[in-house]
Amino acid sequence: MTPKLNVAILVGGDSPEFGVSLKSGAFVESVLDKERYEAYSITVKGKDWLFDDGGRKVNVDKNDFSITLSDGRKVVFNYALIMIHGTPGENGLLQSYFELMRVPYSTCSPTASAVTFDKILSKRALSACRHVAMAKDVRVNKGDEIDAEAIIEKLSLPLFVKAARSGSSFGVYKINSAEELVPAINKSFEESSEVLIEEFIGGTELSCGIMRRGGEYMLFPPTEIVPESEFFDYEAKYEGKVQEITPARISEKALVRLYESMQEIYEELGLRSLVRIDFIVRDDVPYFIEINTVPGMSPTSLIPQQAKAMGVEAKELFNMIIDETK
Repeated sequence: MTPKLNVAILVGGDSPEFGVSLKSGAFVESVLDKERYEAYSITVKGKDWLFDDGGRKVNVDKNDFSITLSDGRKVVFNYALIMIHGTPGENGLLQSYFELMRVPYSTCSPTASAVTFDKILSKRALSACRHVAMAKDVRVNKGDEIDAEAIIEKLSLPLFVKAARSGSSFGVYKINSAEELVPAINKSFEESSEVLIEEFIGGTELSCGIMRRGGEYMLFPPTEIVPESEFFDYEAKYEGKVQEITPARISEKALVRLYESMQEIYEELGLRSLVRIDFIVRDDVPYFIEINTVPGMSPTSLIPQQAKAMGVEAKELFNMIIDETK
């Protein structure tokens, strides 16, 4: 009988999405195949990596990625399932540690994670792709003199202001008037030292999962996002103020273009495992928004919805992810 894999589910992190990560981790732990894995939830906060051993907090020994339980048993982890949204789980920091320790993990490489976490870098890296349409944009660095008039002349109103390196729900503002622009940029600087300002693309917002399995692409049915607010902000994403329709109500032509774009993005950025890519579709053309290399995994999150729509249960999905990356 094959011994069980000791799986560390890493949750928490140092971003405002700490609580969301805990929900993702709890769901993952509940659905993991208990015949194949021994799962341990590790809460990461700064330098503290802690396992709750019946109320006793046990520190992870980072020298060999292990814990010693109260009964004296030492558990060495041989797989890391990263469920941390934002830093350090989505920007390459944790991935670099696991590469150094030669521990297999569930997400993209350190380089791909760092690039995709940066909204500006990811757009620049995809600029030569044939099938990837993108909104026009302006980059602003902290300390730059902001020429609001020139920005609006180039991008028109309304437009979006986004912190370059932050979760998709934080430091993002829709701007409808010139007076709102500079204050929104300054707010975004609280999340990141660089800010991306993009033209507004009116259309249907979509989010779609993709992974490679056994050398073949597994393309999930896209979810259509219909938020109660002006865009898919934190309240819409995490407090249920949104209608999520899977599969999305888009034309066959738009779906073909969407899948072409997703596969080209996956190849160009050297992605691995399961990621979620967000788009706006206008006139059957998908415009790239961003990539989530650690997508939410609570019961109501988009990826579990999409997997269910294609007949894949959560336990089977995580078996696929671990088999592909271990």
